[in-house]
Amino acid sequence: MSKNKPTNKIEARSDLRFAIVASRYNEKHVDYLIDRVQARLREKKIPASAITLTRVPGANELPYVASMLALTGDCDCVIALGVVIAGDTPHHEIIANATACELQRIAVDTQVPVINGIIVTLNEAQADARVFGEHDRGTEFANAALEMAMLGNRLADYLEQLDRNDMERERNEEIFGSFSLDDEEADDEDDFFGSSDNPYHKN
Repeated sequence: MSKNKPTNKIEARSDLRFAIVASRYNEKHVDYLIDRVQARLREKKIPASAITLTRVPGANELPYVASMLALTGDCDCVIALGVVIAGDTPHHEIIANATACELQRIAVDTQVPVINGIIVTLNEAQADARVFGEHDRGTEFANAALEMAMLGNRLADYLEQLDRNDMERERNEEIFGSFSLDDEEADDEDDFFGSSDNPYHKN
């Protein structure tokens, strides 16, 4: 497990909205993740009214609800939280791979950042270290959500400005394009400016 966490300074904002969707499986771990995420968001001036929480049975149900929440347009970032601990079968690997791919796809398709806050471990001790210990993954997930929400908004504003510029360019072409000379008029103009009737004509 890497301890090289990002050091980017997170600014305080009160105009962002977050949707948390969390598994009820391994409840004591996930509940603590929720607490840490919400505490960090509130620390960065996000009002409680701008943070929604939806619970689902397990990690496998997270992508569906994350997708629905992203499609509402009511949040700047979705945070999916879950803890998957290995058992006697490789089921945890299936869940980890499937949910990771789906959460990433949802973010790309909806253009709403989705934080993959699903912790996958081989045993409960590893889960304890990542959730309750010094690694504090909950705060880490919140920091990622804050940064991506702000970045997503900046990129959306930039794309909107590009669209406005394109529309303005097309409008100008429609308006000023109507004043362009057709071929016959252009030939007449050339004849005039090149003739002796033109007072500005120089031999």
